[in-house]
Amino acid sequence: MNKFISFCKKLGSKILNLIFPLNTKCIFCNNEIVDFEKQPYCDECAKYAFNKGCKCKICDTRVKEDNVICDNCQSHKRNFKRCYCPLNYEKAVRTSILSFKDSNAKYLAKSYAKIMAEYLKDKNLNFDLITFVPSHIKTIKRRGYNPAQLLAEELSILLGKSCIESLIKIGKTKQQKNLTYAERAKNLEQSMMITNAKQIKNKTLLLVDDVVTTCATIDQCSKLLNQYAKAVYATAIARNHLKNNTQDN
Repeated sequence: MNKFISFCKKLGSKILNLIFPLNTKCIFCNNEIVDFEKQPYCDECAKYAFNKGCKCKICDTRVKEDNVICDNCQSHKRNFKRCYCPLNYEKAVRTSILSFKDSNAKYLAKSYAKIMAEYLKDKNLNFDLITFVPSHIKTIKRRGYNPAQLLAEELSILLGKSCIESLIKIGKTKQQKNLTYAERAKNLEQSMMITNAKQIKNKTLLLVDDVVTTCATIDQCSKLLNQYAKAVYATAIARNHLKNNTQDN
């Protein structure tokens, strides 16, 4: 009897979701949209949300039309092969991601991962395992989750690759947003350590983060992972484009 009641409740919930879908609004601006499953964002937001045009072949930031690699990637040798970021970290996209990171909007992980997966498939990227940028245990307790881990787990489902924890945060760091590249790199030194070394040995990894600004975080993670991994690629929801490619803040 209990199993039958449980089945009826689940069936009823599915029918209600078909009649009155819960997800009917743009994940960025919250405006009504026609088909959430097909496109979880409105046409207006799509005009600026996507990271298009001339971009650095290493870190995915905007560059001038004649440039192939940005000034930062020329001056800082990267420990990752390439970073892929489908969205621009600005306007309503920025507000949406901040809600995902700090306002318990965990449900956004599925939609973000879908956008990221489509972007990665378009690039024909080949890799063996998915891993993610770690958060300190105190940060996880405050938030209730690690945003990068949620994205990695959703990407694992969509891309059919295993997701493993390969790094842990052992030291609390300062907030990165107001630091230069050099300050961020120093801030991250010795704050992380490898776990699951055997599983990542000689593997090509996809490292997942939420937002990339100076690449300091993904670079430090990649430096550690490269001790065992064959290669590391990185991906994030969005690229926070620097105002001037010669600057690191």
